[in-house]
Amino acid sequence: MNMTEGLLLYLIKKFNGERSLSGLLHMLNGKKTSQTLSDGHLFNISSFFGILPGLRRNEAEHTAAELLKRGWVCLENDRYTITDKGAQVTEDFFNLHPYLFMFDGMRYKQAEQPFYQLLTLYIQSLSHAIRQDFSFLPVSQDPAVLHSVKVWFPKGEDRQKEADQLYREMLALLSEWADLDAENFVLRLSRHNRTGLTNKQVAQILQIPEVEAQLRFRSMLHFLLKRAKEAHEEYKVLNKLMAGLDLDKPLTLSAQKTWNLLNEGKSMEQIINIRRMKKSTIEDHLVEIAIHYDRFSIDHYVSLEEQQRILNAYTVLQTKKLKVIKDRLEDISYFKIRLVLGKAGDILGTSNPVI
Repeated sequence: MNMTEGLLLYLIKKFNGERSLSGLLHMLNGKKTSQTLSDGHLFNISSFFGILPGLRRNEAEHTAAELLKRGWVCLENDRYTITDKGAQVTEDFFNLHPYLFMFDGMRYKQAEQPFYQLLTLYIQSLSHAIRQDFSFLPVSQDPAVLHSVKVWFPKGEDRQKEADQLYREMLALLSEWADLDAENFVLRLSRHNRTGLTNKQVAQILQIPEVEAQLRFRSMLHFLLKRAKEAHEEYKVLNKLMAGLDLDKPLTLSAQKTWNLLNEGKSMEQIINIRRMKKSTIEDHLVEIAIHYDRFSIDHYVSLEEQQRILNAYTVLQTKKLKVIKDRLEDISYFKIRLVLGKAGDILGTSNPVI
């Protein structure tokens, strides 16, 4: 099974026939819409957001057809569901690729490449500077990256101390991974008298598919970001490089503006007037905000009695299909149902990513 087949099969299993192939494709591509962000939370698959950014519609359709042919999925009313055989091969797939669960696309997809550019340029610069060789070609030409490294770069004798500290940090983190993954990462780094390799070159050396080499690498980046952030004092150099990255802004840009206005004390009606947007659009934003910010209370929009009724309906019906729940709760709006399910998404989901 190739990577696209395994990941698509996994999402089919998680969505359980409640979303179309388009919904699966948007999640894999990382299409940042209110619906996709909500689905990531509701179905406990936010970590896989944007894991295959280049996947096209025709490729997804072809892959789904192959899965159907093998008897791993069923198709009914334009919805795919997984079979028992498909569930078993999915588990086998992730047993072979456990690093995929280190991927956290919703949180780190936007930060992964800026972080890597900062890290690899910093390593390259330190490696040359401590040898008094300043004639190298920087691995990144991005003006923002070049400026950040210049601002943070240590002076004189502090350079060796900084290099030693960064080495200890990287060694501690890379040692938690298999040798293949550590080598997959290190081979890409440039240092004095050595140029980092491309993904294609690394894949050839390690004798693995290019898409696998890239996903192992990206998963490692997400792991570094997560662990360094959790243990700030242990990974001081990495945290310095992470300082300017957007790690905690999961909202769409438009929803972020609504969230800013809410924090200024504006009501929903005031925001609609200020932003000159439809009520339904602002409602989409509120659902996004409820999903991602624990401190945002939905009590002003949905009474406690209504919240309990919605959760009770979900418990009985065991579905996240809004129409099914709405048919049972005719007097409660779709907005309120989405808001409650969004707020309770982690509770409604499963903690086990495979079984």
